[in-house]
Amino acid sequence: MVMHPVLMIAIPLLSAFIMPLIKKAHRYFAFSILLLNTALSILLFAKVYNEGALYETIAGFSPPVGIYLAVDNLSALLAFLINIFATINFLTSRQDFRFSMLYLLGVAGATGIVLTGDIFNMFVFFEITAVASYALVASKKDRKATEGAIKYMILGSVGSVFMLVGIAIIYSQLKSLNLYDIAARISSMDPKMMWLSFSFLLTGIGVEAELFPLNGWVPDAYEGAESNISSFLSFGPSKASIYAIARLLIIFSMSRTYELALYLGIVTLLVGELAAFTQKNTKRMLAYSSIGQMGLILIAFSLMDKTSYAIPAAFFIIVSHASAKSALFLLSDKDGFGDMSSKYAGLAGVLSLIGMPPLAGFWGKWYLLMGVADEKIWAVAAIIIFSAVIEAIYFARYLYKNMEGKESSRNSIPAAVMVSISIVMGILPILYNMAGGVLNA
Repeated sequence: MVMHPVLMIAIPLLSAFIMPLIKKAHRYFAFSILLLNTALSILLFAKVYNEGALYETIAGFSPPVGIYLAVDNLSALLAFLINIFATINFLTSRQDFRFSMLYLLGVAGATGIVLTGDIFNMFVFFEITAVASYALVASKKDRKATEGAIKYMILGSVGSVFMLVGIAIIYSQLKSLNLYDIAARISSMDPKMMWLSFSFLLTGIGVEAELFPLNGWVPDAYEGAESNISSFLSFGPSKASIYAIARLLIIFSMSRTYELALYLGIVTLLVGELAAFTQKNTKRMLAYSSIGQMGLILIAFSLMDKTSYAIPAAFFIIVSHASAKSALFLLSDKDGFGDMSSKYAGLAGVLSLIGMPPLAGFWGKWYLLMGVADEKIWAVAAIIIFSAVIEAIYFARYLYKNMEGKESSRNSIPAAVMVSISIVMGILPILYNMAGGVLNA
């Protein structure tokens, strides 16, 4: 079978626009498309894992002129994670056809971000994802949702301008938009222009990646949105965005860019965890905790030029956060874990996030600490351990509050399935070989 990665973008994108024509069957149709995309992502990963990185042009034009898709092991795995979580999460949908349409657009955009090899198309996919996300957050139609969506849209729009300016600077210097061509020729850029373009791009993408101080929208949007939309934001746009930043770090590959990413990751981690510690509202606590986890992932990616542990660490933290935090957001529609599925999902999700072995979260933090220890960056190690202690305390409070609850979440089974993925990923050591050293884009 010919597996062209563009199918994973084109199918949900085109299907979204068919949705108004099939209002009565929109759930079945959208779910079928998501299942198909998940199957395609499995085929894509199998192809890349067996044959090596995949480079595909669209419409027959070769790079740097033509549109280009580039897939390595890590981007294929992320595409799989985005699509399988999107499929599971969609089972909780009770909204109308407009939700299905926006949801498919968001999935197509997030998938496109991790598969594209063209920086302008990355911008286009960011815009598709962002616009869909703004509308999804606002779809609850109450004051909190509207406020969160407006804050998200304002900051996201500013981020889009910054990203576009960064792309314009690169194009003015190199006359290319192809990421691989840019990486090969980036050293010929004026150092000041190189640093300026990186700063603009990091600022633009940093809004979606929930990095401090660009994440003011996060607690309000996550709190105001429906629980399944908060879940989508957790596994979709944020994970695609942090991967895009990792690619930028490799393309620019300057010691100062890695250093900036490290400091930004540390500040984001501390701000997120300390803010989560002070929260009484469950969804706001989970939102701030998500900010902290994004900081942890950025710390891992910032060490890519120093240690081989960096990419496995980032990958396992992404898996843990995408599965466990998304599951906890699904459970946040009720106070308490009133049935066994909720108790299982809540407990396993928390254990993964705080780094209990052998769950995915443990391997992420373990590899990160190993990498930091290799480089003898003891201050960073101390910050990671401190943040883990803070995280354990507020999640212990969260479990104490919810384990005695009598209400049962209607999303408990999908949440349990999501958490199970974190467990499976955590007990498969082969993932170290699949994730390590494969970020060649």
